Amino acid sequence: MTTEQHPQQNEPNEFGFAGAATGPEATRQTSTEGDAEDIAVPADDLTGPLTHALEEATSHDES
Repeated sequence: MTTEQHPQQNEPNEFGFAGAATGPEATRQTSTEGDAEDIAVPADDLTGPLTHALEEATSHDES
């Protein structure tokens, strides 16, 4: 009793899964341009506190 192998089913797909008992394929996120800019230039998170700290530091030095 031999089983015939199906090479198409045993090859890994683009996510590295192979065979019949795989999970659902993951959806790809294509809109990473805005996320990359927010991570590279976090102006909304750091500019306000840094400006406030610099103003306090320079105003204490002048007095």
